[in-house]
Amino acid sequence: MKIITLFASSILATTIFASTLLLAGCSTAPKVFLASAPVEVTDATIYQYWTFKKTDISFEVPMEQPKKMEKGHVTIRYLIDSNGNVSDEKIIESVPAGNWDVAGVKALTQIEFVPAANNVARTPVYYTQTIMFE
Repeated sequence: MKIITLFASSILATTIFASTLLLAGCSTAPKVFLASAPVEVTDATIYQYWTFKKTDISFEVPMEQPKKMEKGHVTIRYLIDSNGNVSDEKIIESVPAGNWDVAGVKALTQIEFVPAANNVARTPVYYTQTIMFE
C-alpha cells in the first residue's frame, strides 16, 4: 500500500512524491458556504485572504489501473469558501494529459485553509494552483 504525502510549503507550487497509486474510497464534500461573492486571487494576493491550516497531508490516491506514473503537474482552479473548504475544482492544464488529475483534485480536498488575519469577513476566493508530481 502506498501513501502519498503532500507538503504544502508554498501555495504556488506543491510537490507530491509517488511511484505507485492505489484504489481508495471517495469522501463526502462539505456544503459550500459563501459569506459574500467570491473574488479572483493571484499568487501575490492569496495570503491576504487564506493561509494553510497545516502544511503536510497524506492520502491514498484512487486509480483505475495500477501503472507507473510519469513526473508531471496539474494546474487546477478552485474555490476556497467562507469556511476554508475547497470546491468547484476545474483542471486547467495536465501534463502528461490526464495522468495526475485525480491525485491533484484529491490533494486539494485534503488541504484546509484558515482566514488570514485581515480576512475577518471570510471572503471566498477563486485561486489557480499548480501541483507538481515527482
